[in-house]
Amino acid sequence: MKKIAIIGAGWAGLAAAIELAPHADVTLFEASRVAGGRARGVAVAPFSFADNGQHLLIGAYRAIFALLDKVGVDMDTAFVRQPLQWYLHDGVRFQAASGLPAPLNLLWAILTAQNATWSDKFSLLKQMQELQTHHKKNLPDQSVQSWLDAQRVSSKWRDEFWLPMVWGALNTPLERASLQRLCNVMADGVWASRAASDYLIPRKDLGCVFAEPVLHYACQQGVKWQPETRVREIALAEQGVQIDGQDFDAAIVATAPYHAAQLLPKTLGQSVRAAIDALKYHAITTVYLQYAQSFRLPALMTGLAHGTAQWLIDRSRLNGTNEIAAVISMSDDVSGSLKTDWAARVQADVLRVCPDIGEPIAQQVITEKRATIASTVHRAMPDMADLNARGIWLAGDWLHSRYPATLEAAVLSGQEVARQILRGSLSGSLKNNG
Repeated sequence: MKKIAIIGAGWAGLAAAIELAPHADVTLFEASRVAGGRARGVAVAPFSFADNGQHLLIGAYRAIFALLDKVGVDMDTAFVRQPLQWYLHDGVRFQAASGLPAPLNLLWAILTAQNATWSDKFSLLKQMQELQTHHKKNLPDQSVQSWLDAQRVSSKWRDEFWLPMVWGALNTPLERASLQRLCNVMADGVWASRAASDYLIPRKDLGCVFAEPVLHYACQQGVKWQPETRVREIALAEQGVQIDGQDFDAAIVATAPYHAAQLLPKTLGQSVRAAIDALKYHAITTVYLQYAQSFRLPALMTGLAHGTAQWLIDRSRLNGTNEIAAVISMSDDVSGSLKTDWAARVQADVLRVCPDIGEPIAQQVITEKRATIASTVHRAMPDMADLNARGIWLAGDWLHSRYPATLEAAVLSGQEVARQILRGSLSGSLKNNG
């Protein structure tokens, strides 16, 4: 049985561990004391729960949901699931029809939208149609902004639909965001099926929902868990690799890319290092607010086209608590003077939506400076052949060729690398037996 080391217990590393566990002797190294990587629960009293960033999952995240089902997570208990709803307090509002298949569910949503004229509605439908045509023709990639300019998209739809859509899906400025990756998200999500466009919001922290049950299942399958173990470097051995004095047939580096480069043998991975150096990161800030009195925002996710926060998550609809989680995408693109008090600025947003809510009795601000990797135009995948030939593999959300850096991309990447290693092991066994 092959000995495989996985370095990093984020979502990619955990997914790889589950895939490999029945077929290999797996050791999972993690520098932190908990699993989950950049999407994990954090202890923030007195809030009911908190993550190091508010995460939204969509129905198209099939790999995540299949993995959660495999490890025994009850989806109804873990998530609130709703048909696609777009509710901007200061803009357009629509909801996909739950009883219609795609794309009729979205057609109904736009035709019945509030705060939009018939001319506005037909313009958005035309833009959607043009984007689908663009995608089907497999045209060269370009920035979302250049495509919007070519379509003469109005400021209304730029501010009330495309900008929040791109920031939420790609967390990248319009002028640098990849139109191709946006098309891929739309094609596999809102255009694919009615259920694929649903959104799911965790009722608990991501440790409870994903990292802990997946890690528990992996350990039950024989994976050796080594938390608080920082791997400094992967050394090449005559056969395979060596990590902290232990010999392994292969290693999967499933850390953030800025840590991955430090682990690789200096004679290998130049393409990977160049790709990592070219990556651009963007911050996401989450503001948690707690109130003394009960309240109810107009929607579970209430958006603002013109505010500090893009989305306000009403936790009274999740777990009955008097809490709001506010998402500020691209928070690194705001000048320093505006970052001095995120909580006060978000409270001003909340008062616009819910004037009688009162002042918060508790607040917490969490900023992930490198929360996600920008999905820029023509971002190329590195050549990892020299590393793979020596038993070193990389996994992570930044390595998915089709999707932006999302949780689904991380899981898919971890699973695919594990399968490649298993295919190579099977191929080697067949050659030896032959």
